[in-house]
Amino acid sequence: MSAASGRRERRSWEQGLLAALAYPANLAFAGVATFLLALPLVTALPAAIAGARAMDGWLRHGDDTVFTATFREFAATWRRTLPLGALSLVVVALLGVDGAFLWSRLVGGGSAALLLAAATIPVTVTVALVLLAVPVAATRSPDGSWRSWLVEAGYLVARRPARAGVLLLLTVAFALTCVLVPTVIPFFGLSVPVYLALVSLGPSSPGSAT
Repeated sequence: MSAASGRRERRSWEQGLLAALAYPANLAFAGVATFLLALPLVTALPAAIAGARAMDGWLRHGDDTVFTATFREFAATWRRTLPLGALSLVVVALLGVDGAFLWSRLVGGGSAALLLAAATIPVTVTVALVLLAVPVAATRSPDGSWRSWLVEAGYLVARRPARAGVLLLLTVAFALTCVLVPTVIPFFGLSVPVYLALVSLGPSSPGSAT
């Protein structure tokens, strides 16, 4: 009995370790898949949406095929998500140009630039939170359009503002980590923010994709 009990304990310990290792492994698999899909840049958000739907199946149903599932989800959704990807790229580019312009003005000591920067910050934060929430919305309403996902993303952020704020802080901290250690970007650059969004702004509705 004692030997059998010892074997059960060892199996339990090994199973627990394997389950723990599955998290970074699946995040890395999803990260590589989304990184490859996002290389044209305009497909960055569509890739994040595909990765979110694949990871949603892993987190809720134990489907560990996140790498191939990400490509399957991208093939199933890219026609709906590509306009959203193009729109998000334009918005991010405009905010980037605006930020660079305001920074140059602030360095020059312009007081008007300080006021404009203060007005731009809430817009930037809102855009960032909505972009983080869109992949979650796509898992909750898999048959929705990109417009409905935008609306639902805003609802998710407004419904849980505290969690949304923590999500943004964690994402910024991770982005700074990526700047310091850029080698993690191909493996976790998109999957970690998407994962954080899923666990922060979920759970998914019963109609989520599997």
